[in-house]
Amino acid sequence: MNSALRRARARLAQVAPAEADVSLPSGHSVRALLDRYLLAFERADTDELARLLRDDAVLEMPPVPAWFSGRDDVLRFFTMHVLTEPDLHRLVRTAANGQPAVAVYRRGPNGQFEAHAIQVLSVIAGQISRIDTFLDAKLFRVFGLPSVYPGDTASRSAVGAAGSALDRS
Repeated sequence: MNSALRRARARLAQVAPAEADVSLPSGHSVRALLDRYLLAFERADTDELARLLRDDAVLEMPPVPAWFSGRDDVLRFFTMHVLTEPDLHRLVRTAANGQPAVAVYRRGPNGQFEAHAIQVLSVIAGQISRIDTFLDAKLFRVFGLPSVYPGDTASRSAVGAAGSALDRS
């Protein structure tokens, strides 16, 4: 048992981020990062997404048993299954448990952008280290967000004001 704990601690020491990298980024830097992320996502701009993700970025979609580790694997999944064309999504800044997040609306067959997923982002040293995607449209109610994106003329802050601490910072 003790040797297993020693090995686990040694491995954690190798892969854990440096303490200086774990400090919470300021509201302004998170807002700027989220703005770049949501524009890249909406435009299906994987080159910009690559600049925003850490090399060791992780994408997980609980409870779906899919887990992608590393920038290349995350981008490959997004390119093949999510970001298949520009203007397929609309994103709104929000927050979840004190972490930056985005609400993802996906264009439906009728052309309206419908509630699709909540992505909770972890940020380390000014880059996205983790994306936890919850594919549950019912969560939008919990965040005070409408189930249908109210149109391109609406302000992202107005749409997400009920659920977003970041928009008020």
